[in-house]
Amino acid sequence: MRTALSLLAVLLAVGVGMRVYPHSLLNALLAGAVIYLAIEVVALRRRIERLERTTTAIARDDHPEATHGTPLVRDPGEPTADKSFSRQAAAAEEHPRAAPEGKPPPPSPDQVPVRGLLAGLTAPVVTFFTSGNPVLKIGLVVLFFGVAFLLKYAAQRTLIPIELRLAGVALGGLILLAAGWRLRHSRRNYGLGLEGGGIGVLYLVVFAAAKLYHLLPLPLALTVMISLVGLSCALAVLQEARGLAVSGSIGGFLAPVLMSTDSGSHVLLFSYYALLNSSILGIAWFKAWRELNLIGFTFTFAIATLWGASAYTPDHFATTEPFLILFFLMYCLIAVLFAHRQPLRLRGFIDGPLVFGLPIVASGLQAYLVHDFRYGMALSALMLGGWYVGLSWLLWRQLAEGMRLLTEAFLALGVVFASLAIPLGLGPNWTAAAWALEGAAMVWIGSRQDRPLARLFGLLLQIGAAVSFVDGLVLPADSGLLVNWAFLGSALLASAALFSSFWLDRYRDQASPWELPLPPLLLAWGLSWWYGGGYRDLDHHLEGQTLPPAFLLYAGLTTLCLGGLAHRFSWQRMVTGLLVLLPIMLFTLIAQVMGWNAGSLLAGCGWLAWPLAFTVLYGLLARFEEQLPPRSLPWGHSLGLWLLMAVLAIELAWRVDRMAGIAEVWSLACWGGVPMVVLFALEFHGDRLTWPVARCAATYHGIATDVPLLALLLWTLASFTASGDPDPLPFLPLLNPLELVELAILLLALLRTLRPTTSSLFGERGLIATAALLFIWLNVAVGRCVHWYAHVPYRFDALFSSPILQAAVAALWSVLALTLTILGARKAYRRVWLTGAGLLCLTVIKLFVIDLSGTGTIGRIVSFLVVGLLMLIIGFFAPLPPKPEELPR
Repeated sequence: MRTALSLLAVLLAVGVGMRVYPHSLLNALLAGAVIYLAIEVVALRRRIERLERTTTAIARDDHPEATHGTPLVRDPGEPTADKSFSRQAAAAEEHPRAAPEGKPPPPSPDQVPVRGLLAGLTAPVVTFFTSGNPVLKIGLVVLFFGVAFLLKYAAQRTLIPIELRLAGVALGGLILLAAGWRLRHSRRNYGLGLEGGGIGVLYLVVFAAAKLYHLLPLPLALTVMISLVGLSCALAVLQEARGLAVSGSIGGFLAPVLMSTDSGSHVLLFSYYALLNSSILGIAWFKAWRELNLIGFTFTFAIATLWGASAYTPDHFATTEPFLILFFLMYCLIAVLFAHRQPLRLRGFIDGPLVFGLPIVASGLQAYLVHDFRYGMALSALMLGGWYVGLSWLLWRQLAEGMRLLTEAFLALGVVFASLAIPLGLGPNWTAAAWALEGAAMVWIGSRQDRPLARLFGLLLQIGAAVSFVDGLVLPADSGLLVNWAFLGSALLASAALFSSFWLDRYRDQASPWELPLPPLLLAWGLSWWYGGGYRDLDHHLEGQTLPPAFLLYAGLTTLCLGGLAHRFSWQRMVTGLLVLLPIMLFTLIAQVMGWNAGSLLAGCGWLAWPLAFTVLYGLLARFEEQLPPRSLPWGHSLGLWLLMAVLAIELAWRVDRMAGIAEVWSLACWGGVPMVVLFALEFHGDRLTWPVARCAATYHGIATDVPLLALLLWTLASFTASGDPDPLPFLPLLNPLELVELAILLLALLRTLRPTTSSLFGERGLIATAALLFIWLNVAVGRCVHWYAHVPYRFDALFSSPILQAAVAALWSVLALTLTILGARKAYRRVWLTGAGLLCLTVIKLFVIDLSGTGTIGRIVSFLVVGLLMLIIGFFAPLPPKPEELPR
């Protein structure tokens, strides 16, 4: 429920941002990021409250005397209650979802249904005003605004001298501060509230005296503010007063906003905020107060963004850039201190919104500041990446114990920004790549810390990055091949998706139901961006004959690299994704044969692309044989073999066709001859190859060779239309290249059907079909002989009308009938004898239907004589074999 409402809120914020800034997708998505951070703060605040209630319940169970007033008598050797409580509290901090025995565990914040987004966002405010001393808190807020309005009213009407007014307000603040300090022991909460209110009033007085009335010189005002900052830090740390630090910081950040006249110096404003942030940094040195860190981060960068949008000009760069760098460094160190100051068992726990939100906001502001500088953002990203890499190295060397997660996060950010320097230097569209990689980082941290909302927001960032990238995708004509921002942006989007898919796969045991389909979708999304971006860039720079093999080379190298990553990280899903090389090889082959390149497959870089592709494919099938899905292995081997035979046949046929002085039939024979040779080798010598043929014998003696053999039979049927001109060689019956290839294919099919391990495709029906095709081939061979020696045109109508062909066919049929009947009679093959007898009957029918119309010609006469004599021989030497049941037993 919370995830759905959070998604709705983020989308609503993006929509409102697009409404307000219709020409800036960056601002719209920034609005969504702010909403996400707000929801995350609410969720974490509720988690902290439940953790405190859990530890309180544990303490109550361990100290029943605190409830019933009965002291316990303990054995001297028994551990004290304080130690027991500390151990249980530490366990509760490490496992906040655990509950005391016998009580139901408190629900996780991620599992608690949120009744409404408004209720979730206002929960911290309601808690603040309804817990502790609500009257005091509300009174301090009212007093704070009242003092601010009083100062403004008095300034406008000059009723009392300004010095007296400011002195009176300052005296009131000091009284509140002193009273709070006096009550710090007897009424702790009340006293801390007074202290916070007093410090806030003093902030207002000093800022008003320096900025509005110029009563204090700026150096003195800064000194006083530094003193107030130090005082608030000291009071908060000494009294363990997180609320004092929070209220004092809020008052300090709101002071310049309430007293603003839109005419002040931004240098003074940012200097003042630098002091406030230095106090937060000082507190972070001693305490891990997350609320204080987030309040300072939000106020600082929100007000800086508002000022930049309304008042920044390029002339302010020299006085603005140092403050941005200073604020960035401060909160980067605060994030380190927060992770370092966690309890021992939670050491290294990182604040996701601060660790990953800081570079998002800071890089966005930096891009606005340096947009007029050439390579400004590229250099900024390079330095930012260097900072994060150096910081991760320092943490690893100095604080390796328990800080691995933060070190990995900083290292990831360093690699991200260092890699962004390349596309930023080559093009202005940096937002999409930055957000995609930041989204991947959010998915990573969400997976490591089991935070579904962070993972969801990371995915939304990547979708927004893709939309932004496509919206501004215009590639200059003079861009370099694979070194332009359009390709590199696609590559970074792909990397982010693949990185997200990997981490969601690794932590799939903790995934929500809606996340289960995401890893394969992200894998497909990432590969689509990678291959699509590469193809688009190659298409922009290459054309015609060089494009398909160049893309195949790109795909082969990609598969080689991804295969290494899949092996290194044991990524099962990526292993399956590597098989995308097969359809790319098929696409390339079709493109080269039918599309852009009706020429050599090895043209351009094809001489390298095709051998590399086949090497990578069979290396993939061999290396990942155990990891690939069982159903994909037969198809992988089969498609690889089919493509190999097709490439060899097409390339050899093309080269033979370009040879001068030879007939076209030689090229035609190559189309069938090359696959025929490969199939013969696999049929009779393939098992000598331990891998892949012997290892996958069922495949290589089944579907992998059945389909090409069936295709060769169809090719044989189609090749009957060729006359078989073997120029420059003379035509010899059955010894010309075309008929030799046809005969070899038919013999291979017959042998395949007669083998005991034959597949179902070439069973008994296959034997009948192959025998029929062999009969047709003999008739075609006779027709070619008549064409070449009797000079009859090689057309069906001309040959059919030739009496020489009719006589030759009648003789052929009679000889075949004689052979079959004798063989059937000698071996008692009744079906073979019946086949021969049927062919003989067909011959007789042909004589009386066709040949009888030309009884005066020599051809017809010869036909009748030969058939008649053969029938007599058959009747004498080959009588009908008996039926099986008639055979003697």
